[in-house]
Amino acid sequence: MDKTANSKTKQRGKYQKPPIQEAVCEIHFKLTQPLDKGALARMQAPWRVEYPEQAIVAERLLELHLTLDKLDSSEKETGHKLIARSTDGKNLVQLGPAFMAVNRLAPYIGWDESFRETILQRFREVHSLFQFEKIQRIGLRYINRIDFPERPLRWKKWLAVSLPTPSTLEQVGGDFQCHYRNVLGGNLLCHINLGTFPSPNDSVTSLILDIDVTAHEDVPAEALAEGLERVHRPHRELFEGYLLDKTRDLFNIDS
Repeated sequence: MDKTANSKTKQRGKYQKPPIQEAVCEIHFKLTQPLDKGALARMQAPWRVEYPEQAIVAERLLELHLTLDKLDSSEKETGHKLIARSTDGKNLVQLGPAFMAVNRLAPYIGWDESFRETILQRFREVHSLFQFEKIQRIGLRYINRIDFPERPLRWKKWLAVSLPTPSTLEQVGGDFQCHYRNVLGGNLLCHINLGTFPSPNDSVTSLILDIDVTAHEDVPAEALAEGLERVHRPHRELFEGYLLDKTRDLFNIDS
């Protein structure tokens, strides 16, 4: 993306109705021993007021065993996870053997307005109990759903990217799934999933734009705020790089 495009991206305001269906931040930390079921239970009381719906569940790994004449499978328990939800189900926090995750479902309130501070507060609560020194990985993922009022969809009318199809095929309609992975610089890695999915409305084309940015590095636990900004910073530019103004207008229409 050129400098002009970068400048325009930075100047864009917040959307009235962002298409974010779910925002997820996952933080992995370094422990001498993974948190067991008893350790996870210690977080239930501190989280009960904001997240009253709680459960500790077993995590299992499915293993497939392929031979010449058959396919067998087996499950192996890999630990436990505390899952805690708010009463309305819009906010979720998870604590596993060596990670914490914070989820926010639509409507997304905003990074500066709510989500960043929620992550920091949940992390402070976990850190105060378990006193680990290092963070190993920070990931921030936004799953967007865009409903275009058109079917079949004319891609060039709505999107700044073209379908990777031969020139003999028109950029109209069809179903599409794409996974992209690349290093953004330093220790930042991005995964982008883009694709259509079935819509119950025959006059609408629904698209998922799923952007995940992860920092892989050992940093002090006290450096989480800076790490969060690093993984958050690329998201807006990546998201905006897919859109034309006609699509952006969909996020500012009153209804």
